[in-house]
Amino acid sequence: MNDLNENKSKLIDAVERLGVHDHLCLIYETQREQFAAVVPFMRIGLDRGEKCIYIVDESTAASVLDAMRAEGIDVESATKSGTLVVATKRDAYLKQGYFDPDWMIRFLKEATDSAKADGFSALRVTGEMTWALGDDPGVERLIEYEAKLNHFFPNNDALAICQYNRNRFRPEVLIDVIRTHPLVISDSLVCKNFYYVPPDEFLKPGRPSREVKRLLNNILDRQRAEEELKARVKELEEFHELVVGRELKMKQMEVELEQLRAELGEK
Repeated sequence: MNDLNENKSKLIDAVERLGVHDHLCLIYETQREQFAAVVPFMRIGLDRGEKCIYIVDESTAASVLDAMRAEGIDVESATKSGTLVVATKRDAYLKQGYFDPDWMIRFLKEATDSAKADGFSALRVTGEMTWALGDDPGVERLIEYEAKLNHFFPNNDALAICQYNRNRFRPEVLIDVIRTHPLVISDSLVCKNFYYVPPDEFLKPGRPSREVKRLLNNILDRQRAEEELKARVKELEEFHELVVGRELKMKQMEVELEQLRAELGEK
């Protein structure tokens, strides 16, 4: 229980450090793990005066709102004032009856501008991405959308967590999900993603050859970093031995000096 509480506390601290323009993916396996990240994400946004949108799909709106209430969020007041909106895939991703990444990004842009005009400091969004597992037209463009979002967030006062159930999505899809998110939440940790691929690079033709180059560069960079670290450790160890050796010599000299003094005193 202590470990669970400690992990929850660390996760909330990390979520609190997120800022406007951040684009994250949450890869989870249980609803408990899911809500442990996204409910504080919503609460923090409400506390900061941001417009908050939760797009449900796998979960029901009722279960999400209950989870928020359990965390002390006054959902009735927040939803009544329009500060908190719980929407469905048909209200957002599939509003046109099909999925179009460019239309969805315009939707987010308009929602951000509208929130700012209404006095909110930013737009905060989280969406359950299981809608992309359906057979609606355009769902195959999911990863294109995730990559293009990395042009949107740096230039707009918005931030988002895209939620992916590890038990539902194929590993091949999750690999690209990871590649298109600068930050990843997994196992109660918010992690800087060293496997992130910038959108200009990700969306260009010939990505596999560039991916090879990127992987080789990452391998080389890591090897160089390890060698530098080993050299630094060796340097510190040598310095430590030198200092310890000097201290031992000083102590020995002090002992010998005391012995000399004692001998002189006896004479």
